[in-house]
Amino acid sequence: MKTNLKKFASVSTCMLVMSNAHAYKYIIYTDDVKTDKAEQVASMMKTTYPFSKLDIEIEVVRLQPHELECSSKYGIDRLVMCDNVADIQRRAMLAGGDQAMIIKDTEKYGGSSQVGGGVPVMTTAGGPRVMLHEYMHTLGLCDEYEYSEPEAEIYCKDSDRPNLVFIEPLDPYGGDSVAKGIHMGSIPWASDISANTPITNTDGTRLGTGDVDFTNKVPANSSDVAEALSEPTGLYKGKICNQAVPKRVSWHPGAGATIMENTDAGLGAPLEKVVEKIMISKGAKLKLQYQDEVEAKEPPQKEESAGSVVVTPEPIERINNTARSFFKSFFSWAKEAIENVKKVLSL
Repeated sequence: MKTNLKKFASVSTCMLVMSNAHAYKYIIYTDDVKTDKAEQVASMMKTTYPFSKLDIEIEVVRLQPHELECSSKYGIDRLVMCDNVADIQRRAMLAGGDQAMIIKDTEKYGGSSQVGGGVPVMTTAGGPRVMLHEYMHTLGLCDEYEYSEPEAEIYCKDSDRPNLVFIEPLDPYGGDSVAKGIHMGSIPWASDISANTPITNTDGTRLGTGDVDFTNKVPANSSDVAEALSEPTGLYKGKICNQAVPKRVSWHPGAGATIMENTDAGLGAPLEKVVEKIMISKGAKLKLQYQDEVEAKEPPQKEESAGSVVVTPEPIERINNTARSFFKSFFSWAKEAIENVKKVLSL
């Protein structure tokens, strides 16, 4: 009896470790028969920093065209939206996914997403980085290009975002320390700004580390190492709401044009930090070799896995625990755990 209890305790410990050993899972739904674009997106996501250092899995699920209710909206040809995104995200969760993505097969270029959540959408007419741009929106990031006057009327009423803060300058300031005392508490990325990096000009009287140079596209980072800082994280003046009435002065963490301004660009070092923190907060885990970067320094829970792309002809629904940050595919996990208990008790 004691032997069996010891075995059961060992198994219970194993089960506890297993419960946190799942990768962060994306499920891409597409009606593209060849799934080429979906697999390009999967490859791009897994090789783009900081996702490249996270333990992620990507599954591609083929749907019939009628299962994706997507079309252009509000008279804007490139604004392709899907009416059944809530159902798609539900299907993803039932299949053990954390985030659904949609790729609609059409020759029409476009995409859409909801800032701060939802399901990112793109068409097969766009490059894979369009999906990354749209996915950044679901993480809370906003565009960085200049809105037209009608767009500004809609979007410039928004509050601050992880890559955007609206601050009306109070020039002249009595030095950089004065400006920091006034504004640092309202800057979302303040913790990434070094004490040696000013948020004012050289004499400390005007607000801003500098202006965003939109002619300088930051390079795409396809490694698993953070982008080197060409410019430090600071407070750089943007242009997103220049056409708003009244004009709103916007500021960003980086000095170059990022993917939120141009899909050909990368994230840049400041946004890489922002996105990594958001992903960790959503329950994504670092690969084994990066575990020592976590402040909590939890013991490794699984061997490194680069994830894989699995093409499923039809969606298979699996019941999933709603505590998304801690458990994935509960009944699938339980079945595996029970099998392990049987093996140990038979020893």
